Amino acid sequence: MADDDITADALLKGRVRLYQPARGARMSLDPILLAGFVAPPYGRFLDIGCGTGPLSFLLLATDPEAHGVGVEIQLRLAALARRGRNDNGWTERLEIVEGDVRMMGAHLGDASFDLVITNPPYRTVESSPPSPNRERALAFNEIALRLKEWVEVAARVVRPGGRVAAIMPADRSSEVRRALAAAGLRPFRTRLVHPRLGEPASRILIEARKGGVDDGVLLFETLIVHEPDGRFTPEIRRMLGEAAPGS
Repeated sequence: MADDDITADALLKGRVRLYQPARGARMSLDPILLAGFVAPPYGRFLDIGCGTGPLSFLLLATDPEAHGVGVEIQLRLAALARRGRNDNGWTERLEIVEGDVRMMGAHLGDASFDLVITNPPYRTVESSPPSPNRERALAFNEIALRLKEWVEVAARVVRPGGRVAAIMPADRSSEVRRALAAAGLRPFRTRLVHPRLGEPASRILIEARKGGVDDGVLLFETLIVHEPDGRFTPEIRRMLGEAAPGS
């Protein structure tokens, strides 16, 4: 693809390089929120619907021992993820696989990952009409991958005791909890994300474990994204690498 069709961007204040389409499926804040929610160590991870790689890159930058596989159905996005991976020097730590994750049982293997993580296409076609841009539509709407389908994949490939983590719209909280539980994945951490203090939650961060005893969901304090003046809150700035931990 021509260089004027892509942008070279940075994560974590320039420590991580990311290539994205200039127009099309560009990353939102969601990968930042999810990576900041899930604690290391990550071990061997699977990133379902990795796009251009931001979530995988954040995990690799946070945990030097982590390694994993990113699966992406859109060839252009997978190519950009591979380019970013190579530029960041992670060719030995991250495999980028092009294709439909639902059809990759033999390649991924059963019970072979310590962590399955995803920022999935979570807008339903019924509630949010897809973008006329096909790349954006596949990235953000449940066209090629639905909630129940990625949960089934995660349940199959995560090891017993391993973790599954995702970010979803807050209004689908009950739906994702039911789907995880039905697949034998026990939700044990959640966190609601609010754009501003006093505004309704827009996202839910959820982490589940394969197997174990269901002792209830542990709710954490809410995560506020913006200050009243529109600036990011200190916690979000830490996730972005703009403030030292504990500051």
